[in-house]
Amino acid sequence: MSVIEIRHPHKLGPERARAVIDELAAGLARRFSLHGMNWTGDTLHFRGKGAEGLIAVGGDDVHVRVKLGGMLGLMRPLIESEILRELSERLA
Repeated sequence: MSVIEIRHPHKLGPERARAVIDELAAGLARRFSLHGMNWTGDTLHFRGKGAEGLIAVGGDDVHVRVKLGGMLGLMRPLIESEILRELSERLA
């Protein structure tokens, strides 16, 4: 199993950052067939075929942890770079 672990800073405040993560997660859900997305406090949990993880929104950073299995594990570099690009664009 391959794991992606990212911490990305933001200056949006928790409410705005959470809204941005909602938008980001919706796009990733469509692209990577994720489902079971639900918020517990400030942490969004998700899973899909070959992937599961969380996105935790803090006051000044976002923590992403994704476990990839199967074929998605082989795509780890692509998926990680896509997540980093989206975070950089949306949390700027």
